Amino acid sequence: MISLQSQPGTLPHRHARQHDGMADPLVARLTVLASLSADDRAALAQLASREAMAGAHADLVRDGEAAETAFLVMEGIACRYLQTAAGPRQILTLLLPGDLCDLDLIHLERWDHGVATLSPCRVVRVPRAVLEDLLVTHSTVKVALRRAKLEAEARSRGWLTALGVRSAAERLAYLFCEIVDRQHAIGMAERDACSLPLTQVDLAECVGVTIVHVNRTLRELRSLDLIELKDRHLRILNRAGLEALAGR
Repeated sequence: MISLQSQPGTLPHRHARQHDGMADPLVARLTVLASLSADDRAALAQLASREAMAGAHADLVRDGEAAETAFLVMEGIACRYLQTAAGPRQILTLLLPGDLCDLDLIHLERWDHGVATLSPCRVVRVPRAVLEDLLVTHSTVKVALRRAKLEAEARSRGWLTALGVRSAAERLAYLFCEIVDRQHAIGMAERDACSLPLTQVDLAECVGVTIVHVNRTLRELRSLDLIELKDRHLRILNRAGLEALAGR
């Protein structure tokens, strides 16, 4: 099990770089879902006006803590997770650049799961009041964020199915297709390749198997010439074959 080192609220803040248009991953993600106005884009850019740099495997919020801020991932990979009292952790959802976690914060009192980084990340903490104002004053942004939330819920249903009925190889194939496709959709990856700064422990916690099983399954996918995974970079060598294995 990975030790999550940083405590919530202790990450050093700095003023963000300016983002414009499609250079902002949140704008890029939501532009696919709705026709954003210049005012909408400006409001979204304002969310990135203050960032927190977080190291890999740092808790952003823990299960049971007060729901006071949402988290916008600008760079890197984070996740939602649940951890048992005995220690094992299950990653529920990967949070990629442009993902806002959680739109429904305004309806919560406490988090019912944890949020943590898996790689070094640039993360924006979005206070509840700021999120409420954004949803009230920018109706198109509200629609786009709701559509993004519905997409995320559909992915969660897909993962529930994968964990219940698919083999480890099928689960990893599904995961790799999802990561590449989601980043490609907002211009942050090639059609069949992307950075993948995840450890085998991370992968094991995503697909619900042991590290030994992940290692063996990765060798299997390589031997079938489906993927290349080295230097924290994933390349899909046979898209049709990987998608067939994933059941997509």
